[in-house]
Amino acid sequence: MSKHPGIRLNRLGLTALILGAILIPVSSAIVLFFLSKPMTEPPLDARVRLDGMWVQDSKNPGQQKLVPAISIWNPTSESWSQLTIGINKFRRSSQFYASEPAGIPAGKTVSIPLSAFIARNGSVPFPVGTRNVREVTVFAKLPNSARGVSEFVLPETPTIPKSGQPDEISWVSPVPTP
Repeated sequence: MSKHPGIRLNRLGLTALILGAILIPVSSAIVLFFLSKPMTEPPLDARVRLDGMWVQDSKNPGQQKLVPAISIWNPTSESWSQLTIGINKFRRSSQFYASEPAGIPAGKTVSIPLSAFIARNGSVPFPVGTRNVREVTVFAKLPNSARGVSEFVLPETPTIPKSGQPDEISWVSPVPTP
């Protein structure tokens, strides 16, 4: 009788067992990667425009000044929460972000001054007046808890209102996704 009962593997059998234990899961993952379609995020039916907004002048208390801003309009009948806006995503330089945790109520508009946008790493504010805003990406949490996303391309020569009147410029619709 053998002192060690059970299956005995020689070197070739052990090598085949180890390779099988590694190659079967790895090859399954590769096949699934190429055969699975990527999940898409639902589009956000938002509108944006480069706008102006009145803010308190920090140097002259009691006075206001008109500053450039991004305005987001929610034309739907559902409120959105956890609003995040990214600007200039497609540029080689870093993308700048700002957020509005309260979101946007249905049918309302939120304006965020360009000076509130910070680079992805959190250390550099958006250089207002020296860099144009061309691309805008809007993210928001929908009522069904999905994250909606829409991308926008602003005109080459944006119109910034001089009077601060809200209807002085038109809204930009999202870029259609392929």
